[in-house]
Amino acid sequence: VDFYEERSKGGVGLIVVGACTIDDQAGGPFFISLREDRFVPGMTELAGAIRRHGALAGVQLLHAGRYVHSFLIGGKPALAPSAVPSRYTRETPRAMTLEEIREVQRHYVAAAERALAAGFDAVEIIASAGYLIPQFLSPVTNKREDEYGVKTLAERARFGLEVARSVRTALGDRAVLGFRIAGNDFMPGGNT
Repeated sequence: VDFYEERSKGGVGLIVVGACTIDDQAGGPFFISLREDRFVPGMTELAGAIRRHGALAGVQLLHAGRYVHSFLIGGKPALAPSAVPSRYTRETPRAMTLEEIREVQRHYVAAAERALAAGFDAVEIIASAGYLIPQFLSPVTNKREDEYGVKTLAERARFGLEVARSVRTALGDRAVLGFRIAGNDFMPGGNT
């Protein structure tokens, strides 16, 4: 809180705090979080410290997907579009069911609503850095054969677009919505 308040004193217009988990499988215990209502008071303190000196406060919503180490989430395998091994964790995630896809989308919405309750002015969905949304976008990590699958870019984009639309609806005109997406996967066979 003190770190971000100090930045705000410098006259910055918008400060976006990063990597805020949306559920208990999105990252690990070392991330800031909006996965439950119990985190709203602390996040309210953070947003207030940023806004106290005139800056707007934003927060990034994160689900790291297959980049989550199993030891950080109680030994369970990470969730991902497909069971494609991660070179980062050296583990193989579990492919999400359709119900889990809808559940994670609901978690994005709930986290965004908590961000509003905490006083944030902006919500940014992280759809970059190889996390869950770009894992759906990439033909390297998305081998699904359903409506979220590999046949077309439109199918692979469906998960992220549904997240963005749902969060936009939940936020209404009460907060800015950002969608941070990378222009290149930097993986052979990935998006460029």
